[in-house]
Amino acid sequence: MTSPHPDQPARADRRTLPYPGDEAINAARDRAHQAFAQLFTALGAGRHRLHYAAVDVDGRYALASTTVDVTTAPAWHLDADPDEFIVVEAAVTAALEGSCTVLATLIVQTERAPGPVVCGWRIERGWLHGMRTTAVQAAVRPCASSSTPLARAYPAPFLPDPSVMG
Repeated sequence: MTSPHPDQPARADRRTLPYPGDEAINAARDRAHQAFAQLFTALGAGRHRLHYAAVDVDGRYALASTTVDVTTAPAWHLDADPDEFIVVEAAVTAALEGSCTVLATLIVQTERAPGPVVCGWRIERGWLHGMRTTAVQAAVRPCASSSTPLARAYPAPFLPDPSVMG
C-alpha cells in the first residue's frame, strides 16, 4: 500500500498498492461490521471456520482464516482468537472497499452431525454474494488420499446489502 503521506517515500521491499483514502476505508469497515453481524446471525450458534482467499490487483494471493464459536443463549456471544479474527476482518474490509482486490471469497465451514457443512460468498461490488454450491463444493474438496470428511455444501444465506435497502 502506498503511503498516505506523499512526503514519505515508499520502501522498496514493500508492495505498492493504491491508497483508497480514509473515507473509503471507513465506509468499507462499516460494511464489514454489518456483513459480519448478518453472517453470524444467519449462521447461528455453533463452531464456524471462516476461510478468506483473494487475488490482489498486483497478482498476489491473500489468505486468512479463523474459527469463531457462536453462542446465542442466554445471550449472543462470539469467541475467536482476536489476532486471527482481526486479519480476516481487515481482509474482508479491503475486499469490500475493492480498489486493491480482483477476486475474493469467504467460505464458512460449520461442524454439524453427521459431518461438516460449508457455504460461501464472493465479495464483489462492495458486498457478499452467495456462491453456487457446486463452486463451494469444488473449493473445499479434500485431496484424494486425505481422510478428511467431505463437507456438504449448501446455499449461502442471503445477506441483504444495507446500501440498497430502503
